[in-house]
Amino acid sequence: MIDASSCSAATVVLASCLLLPAQDPALADAQFEPLHALIKRQPGESRWMEIDWYPSVWEGRQKAAKTGKPIFLMAGSGGAPCTGC
Repeated sequence: MIDASSCSAATVVLASCLLLPAQDPALADAQFEPLHALIKRQPGESRWMEIDWYPSVWEGRQKAAKTGKPIFLMAGSGGAPCTGC
């Protein structure tokens, strides 16, 4: 469902695009670097990628037993085991 504020915001964006003069789509190097820094993954932003994930429960059990740490099991699709596509 589209509410009034979303519709108003879309109208403002559309009007801005129509009224602004056409610009060269290429970014200068000076413009690209700051924009790239904003969208680039920052340190500590994706902490889940720092975890050693094991697709095999057996491998995970062996690693947990060696290090004395608990196991975190994650399943998708309503509890079905995770598998490759």
